[in-house]
Amino acid sequence: MVFVKPIFSQNYRDLVARRPLTARGCAHGFTLIEMMAVLTLAALMAGVAIPAMQRWFDSISERAQLAEISIQFQRLASRAALLSETVKLNKASWANKLGDGNAALALPDGWSITNEKPVVFFHSGICEGGVVDLAGPQARKVKLNIASVSCDVSVIRP
Repeated sequence: MVFVKPIFSQNYRDLVARRPLTARGCAHGFTLIEMMAVLTLAALMAGVAIPAMQRWFDSISERAQLAEISIQFQRLASRAALLSETVKLNKASWANKLGDGNAALALPDGWSITNEKPVVFFHSGICEGGVVDLAGPQARKVKLNIASVSCDVSVIRP
């Protein structure tokens, strides 16, 4: 009779039994130095990104307010025709009330008209045209070009 030595000998069992012991000896997680380095990099990236995002948000907000002002100018020609009034807009008269009880323009907070020469919207629904100087928040200057007759508004950036 031939005796076959089993495949799983005592030596192999010893190796298998020791493997978890070596795995427990390995470091799990991060060291304090590694965590501090990551947090420092994250803080530096946030310090650069947050001001850029604020400038981007301010730019979008200003463009939205300019679009709103442009629409108000285009509607003013229709309002003048409906109310049969001739409206002259300059820095002194933009907040005057029209026949419907509302101001000629309801500019967003921080915006005002600064030009002396009035832009005229006739009672027939057409306008004389011209350039309107606006002062916005943070002392930003913007010009609106109002086309004669059609009253189309375009923004002129200085």
